[in-house]
Amino acid sequence: MTEFDLPRERKVGHLTLLRPPRTLTSREFNLLPFADRLAVVRGVSGRTKYQLLLDAHDGERLVRCLPAQEIYLLIKELGLVEVTELLPLVDSEQLTTFLDLDCWRGDLFDGNVALEWLIVLAEAGEERILQALEEIDFELITLIFQRLVTVVRAPEDLEENDRLEASQRDGGYELDYPEAETAKQVAALLDVLYRRDPEMFVRLLTAVRWEQGVMFEEENYGRRNLRLQELGFPDPDEAPRVYAWLDPARFDPAECRRQGLAVIPDSDAPAFLLTPGIRGSLLAEVLAGGIDTETAWELTFLLNRVMTADRVDVGSFDQVQEAIGEVYQTLNLALEHQCGSNVDKASRLFADTYLQPLFRLGFSLLLELQRRARQVKKSPIAPFLDGPFRALVRALDQKRPRFYEGLENFTRAGERPFATSRELRLAEEWLARLEAQQRLFQGQLPFELPAPAELDLTGCTPDLVDDLALSDFLLTALANRLLGRSFLPTPLAAGDIAPLQAMVCQEGKISPELRRETVNWLDSLEPGAGAFGDYCLDLWEEDFCPLAPAQIDPRFISGMIIRLG
Repeated sequence: MTEFDLPRERKVGHLTLLRPPRTLTSREFNLLPFADRLAVVRGVSGRTKYQLLLDAHDGERLVRCLPAQEIYLLIKELGLVEVTELLPLVDSEQLTTFLDLDCWRGDLFDGNVALEWLIVLAEAGEERILQALEEIDFELITLIFQRLVTVVRAPEDLEENDRLEASQRDGGYELDYPEAETAKQVAALLDVLYRRDPEMFVRLLTAVRWEQGVMFEEENYGRRNLRLQELGFPDPDEAPRVYAWLDPARFDPAECRRQGLAVIPDSDAPAFLLTPGIRGSLLAEVLAGGIDTETAWELTFLLNRVMTADRVDVGSFDQVQEAIGEVYQTLNLALEHQCGSNVDKASRLFADTYLQPLFRLGFSLLLELQRRARQVKKSPIAPFLDGPFRALVRALDQKRPRFYEGLENFTRAGERPFATSRELRLAEEWLARLEAQQRLFQGQLPFELPAPAELDLTGCTPDLVDDLALSDFLLTALANRLLGRSFLPTPLAAGDIAPLQAMVCQEGKISPELRRETVNWLDSLEPGAGAFGDYCLDLWEEDFCPLAPAQIDPRFISGMIIRLG
């Protein structure tokens, strides 16, 4: 007997009631009122949800009250061949949604995938598969069988002897099955239709024979898109508009005030959508307060639009969860941008505003960072960016900008989606430092950066242009200046390194006076450039100053261009 934990929360209108932990058996589950059992089913996932639906005395009713997208994700998560007892419980409209979601590769239809669904359904018996064939959109059924069988000749085209033979085998038709592996299964489905509904059998094979060509597939694709639009899936060509630029400085919530949704399905939104969100975030607190059915469906429609634009496999549990996470993160950016940490204000904004403009606002905040990063990438300093700044630009210069984790922890080098306004501010601060470097090296220093192709590093360390960074140029020029030469990044001699260390280091650290003078001088040349001076001197303090004189080997000193010969 299946046992499961009763969800801690119970929704009553707009309220969320807490109840003590409790484990129920299948028998106790079936004693609950229908609304409570439906809530329990929606509150669990995976194998537990599947088993509850099978154990329920009215499993078919429960299944048909669930959104098709929720059941589809459950089936794909567990595997179609593993849920043979569940598929017969769905209605034809839900089954049509499964075929619409699973059988199209762009605008091309895959009949073999559709056959897999029909074969599993046929295991429930002739009555169930016949019902599906009769109730599913006839043009879709025609398209499926067009991919599985070819009508060579109809009964009226056959000689009398051939007609007799064909009638004993294929209902009077001469048929060809392109794939031998599935021929018996397709023939079995047609046989059910021939014996149980001969009129539809003839109608179907006539349509299979004559409704040929690309246009018929295109017409089915159009009908499929219209059906999915009712579930919040947009036209694939229109979906990318969810990422369209929306100027954050001019965003006005009053212009996006919700006036109601055009279509709201007659059921609750898919339960997989109502995950906790980003723990500790403003959006998580908003969702914890509960949302109404209309908002839940609009959140579903937004998710479906994003998944369509990103070509996410809506049958992949992991991909769907990742997409939900990124939608929540982007919405959270918008809420924090508009409301700070004010939960009440954020809840009102979330309830009163269309969510797609809020999503576009959040994404546009990322596009602003992306635009700034790409400007730096086009500049002369781009080939010589230091490691963290190069990683920052690389993370932001993506279709969906990412947060470089080294900004908050220098020991990390990964990327992740932006989730909070704090991360936005951190990236903005580092971009400002980078832009100050750009201005510094493009007019304020007494030398110009060379073109990478013009550099000759023969006999030097580093010996590869790709290993050179802005910090190497600045520290080399500073070293020359301290040694009494011009402030130029001319390679140092190996014999310069030991005297230089004595000048710049005190007790294993950078001289405080040198740091102060260098930072102030750079800030006087270009406001904000002093931070880069601090960064460069930190490189000396980490790798150069701790060395004892006997440990100094010019071949292994970083942060400067040194000629070894």
